[in-house]
Amino acid sequence: MRVLMVQTYYFQRGGDSTYMLGLSKLLEERGHEVVPFGMETPSNLPTPYADYFVSEIDFPSLLARRSPRAAWRVLARSVYSGEARRKIAAIADAVKPDLAHFHNIHAHLTTSIVSPLRERGIPIVWTLHDFRLVCPNTSFLRGGEICERCLPNRYYEAVLRRCKKGSLPASLVAAITTLYDRAARVPSRIDRFVAPSAFLKRKLVEGGIDPARVAVVPNFVDLDSYRALPEKGYFVYLGRLLYEKGLDYLVRAVSKLETGRLVIVGEGPVEGDLRALVRELGTDRVEFAGHRSGDELRRLVAESQFVVLPSRWYENLPFAIMEAMACSKPVVASNLGGIPEMVDDGATGMLFPMGDVDALADRLRRMLADRAAREEMGRRGREKAERLYGREVHYERIMEIYRDAAGAGRVRAAGDSSGKTGRGVAQSG
Repeated sequence: MRVLMVQTYYFQRGGDSTYMLGLSKLLEERGHEVVPFGMETPSNLPTPYADYFVSEIDFPSLLARRSPRAAWRVLARSVYSGEARRKIAAIADAVKPDLAHFHNIHAHLTTSIVSPLRERGIPIVWTLHDFRLVCPNTSFLRGGEICERCLPNRYYEAVLRRCKKGSLPASLVAAITTLYDRAARVPSRIDRFVAPSAFLKRKLVEGGIDPARVAVVPNFVDLDSYRALPEKGYFVYLGRLLYEKGLDYLVRAVSKLETGRLVIVGEGPVEGDLRALVRELGTDRVEFAGHRSGDELRRLVAESQFVVLPSRWYENLPFAIMEAMACSKPVVASNLGGIPEMVDDGATGMLFPMGDVDALADRLRRMLADRAAREEMGRRGREKAERLYGREVHYERIMEIYRDAAGAGRVRAAGDSSGKTGRGVAQSG
């Protein structure tokens, strides 16, 4: 099968790009051909298809000009890209893919790329990595707190409440983009959506998307790359240092402990605030390890006692939890979003009510106090990862989705008044 893999950034940048690159490798290992399509950036991986990529646009620099012309360019490009439409048509004609698989396409590529593929009878699968189709702010967050006022289809709320970065212009652009996608009936023109968590699917359905079009397929991790190592007397947070990750709760909870050491792995805009909070609380149980990756990151997880994720927002399917489970490590996490689907409370880890510092401190104490329980939870977590999050399991589910999408595409094309026929799927691997 020849798959057109569509993602704005064609390099390692965030969870969506990590997944896209991993899936591309998985498909190629099994004999499929993957053709990338995205936006030009200096960081992109080398590809013979780079000439088809869409020109880069720097939204922050344009907005900084504070001119009507710049504002119009940002709005127009965020909603619809004529260049992206032309270039995806060109690459589709050149390589004749059996199927297109979308990832993060908003703002730079836009949903303008849907029509050229539909016109050519190419089935479309779209893996959603956030809530963008039903939340203009993508995250159901407003002012750092969970907000679902835009559900269902009340996107004007995002403008009234300045949900996007606290900015009226940014919120207006986000709301108009979401409204345009609905007016253009984009969700009904996608053959299959993939939601990594059942929670994400529920929110999509609450936002008016047909549940029959949405399949729940968890992301995957290369389990062979992870193994448990002897504990070294610390527990770990890994990820971006962002307000929505709830790290202030975590630092306050750690300051209440009589034992234990937290290692914070990652970088981000709230690092300075967190360091100041550590000094204010006078705790010596928090260490900042900075950015780590690859084998070094895997070793930090593998040698930890457990992994903690205190998020105050709706996580989808956190990769940090999959990494912990792959290393046979239990998880302490908030009970929000897709997390309870991953962490079985009392079996593979412990959950706590979001924002409850005392409850979080209690879970940390209990986890620190019982090594045998940690080891048993870690063992169960690894077993669950092997059932649900392995590469082979994921490959089989994705191929099932591809076959379903191809079938839906053929039915759609057969009913098209133009008389075009659907494109067959020649599967290999």
